[in-house]
Amino acid sequence: MRGPFAGARPEHLANYVAGLPHGAPLPIWVDPARLRDIAVPTLLVHGRDDRVVPFENSLFLLANIPDSRLVLLNRCGHWAMIEHAEEFNRLVIDFVRGNPGED
Repeated sequence: MRGPFAGARPEHLANYVAGLPHGAPLPIWVDPARLRDIAVPTLLVHGRDDRVVPFENSLFLLANIPDSRLVLLNRCGHWAMIEHAEEFNRLVIDFVRGNPGED
């Protein structure tokens, strides 16, 4: 992971993984066949240097969620919302503004 928090507290990831029901790899919480049933626009944001979730996972979601968009952030690890807070917030705001809910 790169950015202002890179390597500052490497034990955080280890503690997180140790707290999972069966450790790493992360369990699958959703039936992948149900992804095609998602009927709302979906924004996916992925850090290019993410060492927790492989980029292929986001590509799989993009390919299987009908109205989805993927943004890949360069020089970014797993915590896009922290490492690139301003850009992340702008992406989310623009996405929500461009996809108003039904009344």
